[in-house]
Amino acid sequence: MREGVSNPTTASQTLDTSEVHYANFELICPWTHMNHHGYRMGSAATLRFIIALLCFTVSSAQNLTTFTGTYGSFNQTMYNEFEVVAAASITNGALQLTPDSPYRNQLLNQPLGMLQDQSGRVVLKQPFKLWDNSVKNSQDRVASFNSFLINAYAFKNITAGEGLAFVVAPDLDIPSRSEGQYLGLTNYISDGNPANQLVAVELDTFKEAFDPDANHVGLNINSIVSNITTALTPLGIEIALLGEDRYYNVWVQYDGVKKFIEVYIERQVEWEGQTPPRPPTPVLKADLDLRGVVAQHSYFGFSGSTGSAVQLNCVLRWNLTVEYYPQDKNPLSRKILILGIGVGVGAVLVAGAVVLGYYLGKKRGMSQPKMNIIVALKRLPGTPREFKFRDLKKATNNFDENKLGQGGFGVVYRGYLKKENQEVAVKWFSMETIKGQDDFLAELTIINRLRHKYLVPLLGKSFSP
Repeated sequence: MREGVSNPTTASQTLDTSEVHYANFELICPWTHMNHHGYRMGSAATLRFIIALLCFTVSSAQNLTTFTGTYGSFNQTMYNEFEVVAAASITNGALQLTPDSPYRNQLLNQPLGMLQDQSGRVVLKQPFKLWDNSVKNSQDRVASFNSFLINAYAFKNITAGEGLAFVVAPDLDIPSRSEGQYLGLTNYISDGNPANQLVAVELDTFKEAFDPDANHVGLNINSIVSNITTALTPLGIEIALLGEDRYYNVWVQYDGVKKFIEVYIERQVEWEGQTPPRPPTPVLKADLDLRGVVAQHSYFGFSGSTGSAVQLNCVLRWNLTVEYYPQDKNPLSRKILILGIGVGVGAVLVAGAVVLGYYLGKKRGMSQPKMNIIVALKRLPGTPREFKFRDLKKATNNFDENKLGQGGFGVVYRGYLKKENQEVAVKWFSMETIKGQDDFLAELTIINRLRHKYLVPLLGKSFSP
């Protein structure tokens, strides 16, 4: 384990081997924290995790690239590396997934409102391509990965909750209203929807009706209801034992060849002590084919939440290794198709990604037809992601250059989404070009439902009132 590393070290190398390679990542959570004034707290318990993820190199007809990042003693420069969303922050040398407290040693005398009902995410900004569509199914290998390091802090005499998770997600966003039981992963509307394209390993400290207890590890697929859980108390592991300093190493291992995931946990005596060997038996093991769940280009990171019960959810160190397929050198070099369907229905389909940009004009008021169109868009099957219009303006250089052509109802522009590291085609519809509302909505429905090996599905939409 490398201590005190503040900047990631990245290494890229080509792999074409059937040998097994291991890569450790460490996650440390201190039970005893220093408060903002430098005083050590004795009346509170800090959950310390050292989480190590191991990964196997997969053998494939196509070479893989390895990314390795070592992160620790987090500082403000890390905002360049990580997307920090909602209530999360980078403070006190850690990734704070939920709000930190300046009153840790006086919390019992302070209102809890600032800590309750919060959720946050911290995600590495670099996406990783986890499989290659050009590889035949019989030879297909989903890239293996390893990652992360977390910390949770449970206050003495206060119920701990809700927990935190390592997450593989399709984008850098966090769902709204994802606090409480949702762990920053989903919300009451999206929970259980396959469109989430999300896999998480949760460390849960609050018992919900669907949980085995208030101290367990779980594998979550598109939902906060775990597919498989393991109660940790019978194993002598207490994630958030109140009033005591405890440190745990957690290894999360995914085998991209045999397609299963394993989680190992081992206690470490001191925060900066020697990392213990990985135990021989996992606390959780399950079959998992990532290709059937997550997005081909996915992000790695952490999420956490509090509810009426509170705790501090921190990541102190993170060693990440991801084995991934190289990105397409020119995703827009493939053929662009203008497809005519029915009465004036045109769809711009780009191999790589398609974004629908819908521009309503800059009027304060909104007419009933506009409202009808917005409602219809929000009801499209699969609920396409909503992009901020300013992001699309930036991606297309203010719709000034890179014009690809013009189809039914609008102009198509080439763009680049920096956060997603993805080239896209943006079709701009205006009210002036929409002569028939029914035809316009029919086109959108067709675009959203198109599925073909040479075409890609609708990535999202945008509104500008």
